[in-house]
Amino acid sequence: MHARADTIPAPRAARRSRGLLLDAGFADVTVEVRTAVFTGTAMLPMLQGLARAAGAAGAITSEQADAWCAEQAGRAAADRLFLAVPMFVAAGSAR
Repeated sequence: MHARADTIPAPRAARRSRGLLLDAGFADVTVEVRTAVFTGTAMLPMLQGLARAAGAAGAITSEQADAWCAEQAGRAAADRLFLAVPMFVAAGSAR
């Protein structure tokens, strides 16, 4: 996961969103989590990117990454892929 996070400009921004809003002077800051669920092929590129990043970081071999990607593609083709992605939503009131 760290290898994938390192490919994103601000991978920990969601964790900091509440504090950033408070620091910017917002009041009544809240944070909610929403979870998107994907079951088709649309998210295969993201999953493949995760596997490739893990391989590039040396966490797994390229053969393991390829096998895992093939397994996920097979799951998607058989309508058996299940991916849950949490998204954080932060809001506040301007003072």
